[in-house]
Amino acid sequence: MQQELEARMSEKFSILKKLVQKVRPSDFDASDELVSAQKVPVTKVDSSGKKRVVISDNSELINRKSSRSDSDNGASRFRLRRIAVRREEGRQRLRWFTIIGLVVGLGIVVLLLLTSPILSVRKVEVEGVVYADPDVISAVVDSIDGKPILTVDLDAAEKKLLTIPWVRQVRVSMHLPARVTVEIVERSPIAFFRSVDGFNRVIDRDGRVLDVIEGDPTDYTPIIGTGPNISAGQTVEQPFLGAAELINALPADLRARLLTLTVSPDGEVSLALTNNVEVLFGRPDDFQVKLVGVVNEIKRQGSDRYAVIDVSSGQPSVR
Repeated sequence: MQQELEARMSEKFSILKKLVQKVRPSDFDASDELVSAQKVPVTKVDSSGKKRVVISDNSELINRKSSRSDSDNGASRFRLRRIAVRREEGRQRLRWFTIIGLVVGLGIVVLLLLTSPILSVRKVEVEGVVYADPDVISAVVDSIDGKPILTVDLDAAEKKLLTIPWVRQVRVSMHLPARVTVEIVERSPIAFFRSVDGFNRVIDRDGRVLDVIEGDPTDYTPIIGTGPNISAGQTVEQPFLGAAELINALPADLRARLLTLTVSPDGEVSLALTNNVEVLFGRPDDFQVKLVGVVNEIKRQGSDRYAVIDVSSGQPSVR
């Protein structure tokens, strides 16, 4: 009886074992979160002497990732991070290459424009020239004409024109796409004097010698007296400088009556007016005070006859 019972239990255990093997997957993956159950049959004897088979279920949790899987995942993350860094470096290099390419392209375009005949000077207009040396004007125009308008040296042209004695002011300006204008303001001649060499020097209000000529001009006031031999473009010194400044300061009514201005060897100045009137001006200084005295004295004398007005001392007197 006992043996038969053990045989039946053994048969039941075999059947149960086969069922467990069928239920448990044979291709178990340690990376999945599964529970591995190891069923161990144990035979126990109770107090009555009967044997019982007890199947104990010892299960343990299997980690989702093995140590090998953790190592593989760490290497994968490092590889992905390295790829991201390389991609960012590539984008940065691409941006720099793009910027450099744009700058180089822009520079090439600018160079092409600077040297292109499309933007060269094809017309030069000159305004305000009456007495200025035409040869110098032509040379300046030739130095501008045909040059690239964006790089032509306009400042050099202005400096060259300012060396002409007759030129007081000059402005050279460009007008895209191909035109340059030259605007000149000339000096106004006011008087002339004869120099030691026998030639006349034409001067303006600043005493600048504008021209050296042989004959006597009729449009300017003659200064009687022998002056120095100086070249055009230079400035005469006293007393001829003071004589030019005095002529420029004369009121319009006195300027209309002025015939000549005389400079004495000791540097004093006198004016010869119409109606045989002479004004002794003395040293060419205190213009305003002396001129006011002359004008007031002429008005005070009215139609009376007088030959000399003396303002050399600052106080007008008539005789």
